[in-house]
Amino acid sequence: MAKNRPPSISANKLGEYIISKGARQRSILRDQKYRSIAGMYYSEATKAISLCLASNLEDVSGIERAIRVLEQKHPDTAGAMRRIHGNIDALESFESMLDDIDLQGTFIELGEHRPDKLVIQGVHISVRPGVILRGSGKSKKKLIGGVKLHFSRTFPHSDVSAGYVSAVLQRYSEDKLASVDEVASPSYCFVIDVGSRTIFPPVKSKTQRLKDIESDCRNIAAIWPTITK
Repeated sequence: MAKNRPPSISANKLGEYIISKGARQRSILRDQKYRSIAGMYYSEATKAISLCLASNLEDVSGIERAIRVLEQKHPDTAGAMRRIHGNIDALESFESMLDDIDLQGTFIELGEHRPDKLVIQGVHISVRPGVILRGSGKSKKKLIGGVKLHFSRTFPHSDVSAGYVSAVLQRYSEDKLASVDEVASPSYCFVIDVGSRTIFPPVKSKTQRLKDIESDCRNIAAIWPTITK
């Protein structure tokens, strides 16, 4: 039940939360506290796009296949129809971005379906990178990072909010992904905003951003019990 859930928020919504004003912040927390857990709105698009990225963009056939499958569905509610159209639109938007995506010659693998959450100041952050990137630095150092997908057209990322998501990805890569001989690479932690057809570059300096994130997470933890339907 929502009242028993710890303070929780997705990485994308945390980026939006930090740059929003009071009323929108409470709306975000309400949605996060009481949202349905039946499934992701963009589940079909997320799966197809992640598989395409994991192929190093060499196999794009899954995108067209996913579009065809969605087009053949005939949901019986307006809400379900909007969701289908939203996924189709996301897949078509991603197709238009293919030439702009640089995976930097890394080894790519799919992100876990239900990975551990990153906990900051008592707030459980769902990061869930679509794909994990691995590569080598100049001194043969093993590097790792993750790419985050974002879909909302209503609340697209800005340079600032995407920068916070990049900082979260770096922290997540350090805490949850990197093995003993791996180092989180800032250049591997970036955001693909499918909704706005924008690729936001990674932030190289995360120190102040993480301080902001910790401060806002403290506020979220304090406010969480007061958030009601």
